[in-house]
Amino acid sequence: MGGTSMGSDQGPEERGSRFRDAFKDLGEVFRMFYIETVPSYGNSFWFQIGFYVMVLAIVLAVTGAIMMFFGPYWWNYSVAGMYVSQIHFWAAEILVTLLFVHAFVNFSTKAYAKRKDMWVLGVIMLFLVLLEYAFGIGLNNNIVSQYNDKSGAGLWNALGVGWFVNPENFGAVLGWHTIIVPGVLMLLAGAHFMLTWRRGLARPHRPEIRYSMVKANHRKMFIGAGVLVVVVVAMGLVLGPLWAYPFIPALNAQWAAQHYPDLFAATLLQEYNYTSGTATYAKYTVFGYVNPYSYKWDNITYVNTREVYVVKPYEMLINMTNGTNYLAEFQAEPSSVQLAQLNAAYKYFSNNGSITAALHNASNPIEVVAAQLTLMAQSGLYDGALTQETWDHSSLNQLYEIRLITDTGLLHTIEGFKYHLHEYFMGMIKFNVEPWQIGSYWLAPYDALEAWGDHIPWWHTLYNASVALAFFIIVLLLPWIPGLRNLPDYLRLYKIFWNRYTIPEMRKQEARKGR
Repeated sequence: MGGTSMGSDQGPEERGSRFRDAFKDLGEVFRMFYIETVPSYGNSFWFQIGFYVMVLAIVLAVTGAIMMFFGPYWWNYSVAGMYVSQIHFWAAEILVTLLFVHAFVNFSTKAYAKRKDMWVLGVIMLFLVLLEYAFGIGLNNNIVSQYNDKSGAGLWNALGVGWFVNPENFGAVLGWHTIIVPGVLMLLAGAHFMLTWRRGLARPHRPEIRYSMVKANHRKMFIGAGVLVVVVVAMGLVLGPLWAYPFIPALNAQWAAQHYPDLFAATLLQEYNYTSGTATYAKYTVFGYVNPYSYKWDNITYVNTREVYVVKPYEMLINMTNGTNYLAEFQAEPSSVQLAQLNAAYKYFSNNGSITAALHNASNPIEVVAAQLTLMAQSGLYDGALTQETWDHSSLNQLYEIRLITDTGLLHTIEGFKYHLHEYFMGMIKFNVEPWQIGSYWLAPYDALEAWGDHIPWWHTLYNASVALAFFIIVLLLPWIPGLRNLPDYLRLYKIFWNRYTIPEMRKQEARKGR
């Protein structure tokens, strides 16, 4: 036995040495992928942006993982969560900004001239990053994100894929934002980096640009990365409360029934009569006018408004209370009587009819049903009933909730207009309800197009989407478009990034000329 101990005879210095060796080995792995030599302008900030984007992506991954660990909504109802989400937000803001700058640098220097594949990969990644950002804004669980989800649904529905993307389903948006889009981006970013690693930075396409190959200044890059991370964290901590508050929660059935009971009851009658906005939804697409909520073959997005909003919740209510089934009485009436009672009840609630008085109007059973369901919604039970009706029975699936709130007009016309969440105010660029809380600034051109089209009767969302897609296709195919591909040279944009401040050889040349 010899008196030796097992596994506990290592001193602090030896354990510290093992950790240092592990980090050293990890550093060696990273150094395998260093770009060792670059053109002399490659050590300037403009040509290192790709590295800083990668650093910000790591910050986003870490903060995103923390938020996912504590669960959806944690970032809305916890001070710590608010700060983590704000660091995440500002990292995303700066990342998108740097991507636009990176794209402009490569456009100005005509880097795509000999590296068309890199340009195509970059444009696709930029498009996906903007989608990723849009999905992220839709996860804030406030009234702004709810409006953005509804507006995004209109865009995807116009493209004919709303049933697949389904931005009105919080769980679906969460999946797109945390798994699908990041997964594709990681693959594309890996390919983009490996091509850069194998080929090095793009060389000037103009012979008058003098440069030499020099050692890459990795120390400068890592210092810059550290400063960038500190700035992002500081912005999240300092500006976080300004951007996160006031927090106006996403609207739900309980809130709507408590604040607008007559409107809520009238909307339920429209849902039953198949005359609501969801029941009569018609979005113009390349296939003509379609209603994706009427696709019976797709149980994920199919919304039978009568069953979802009236019949099933009322069955649950009767099972809980064992009360008189007024819906059964109504359905036993002749169709002509049903129609007359529906119209009378709708007129009553549209004229600010009392919910309490309607409960005792046994002569019109559908009026009683609407009043009872409104009280059920005020108690919070109605929201739970809608959750139970979704195909996955998940509280993250807010499709039924958002469609109902949209049908009331609260999200778009009443509360939405109150907080300037309307096309008229370019509401999709907002992060929160205050006017200075701009988030999706890059959506401003699209919002302007939407605001302009909102005043033209024959203009459809499909046209907005077509303009946006056409722009991205033009940018994607830029290296092959005659005339347009030479625009940077015509405008001499390369001088912005290839000059005496970025290329030491040009400074020396000017010094020799006595400048």
